[in-house]
Amino acid sequence: MHVSAEDLRGEAPVALRDSSTSYNLAIDFSYPPEQIAEALTGVFQEAVDSHRWNRATGNGQVRPDSEPPSSPTGHPNDGY
Repeated sequence: MHVSAEDLRGEAPVALRDSSTSYNLAIDFSYPPEQIAEALTGVFQEAVDSHRWNRATGNGQVRPDSEPPSSPTGHPNDGY
């Protein structure tokens, strides 16, 4: 996942480009926080509802509720 602050020229508070190998999220911080939060909620909920995001472990098996999610990973320069 890559998140960046972008000037979206007043078109939307957030923009998304995702594929099977990457997830790029741009946020236009010139919008009020409430609008950004609402747009993010919508983007994430749509990804769940469309089944692009699911609880699969990567091998097609569903992770049990009792199993914690894997630890966060990121770019080597992100401090993880």
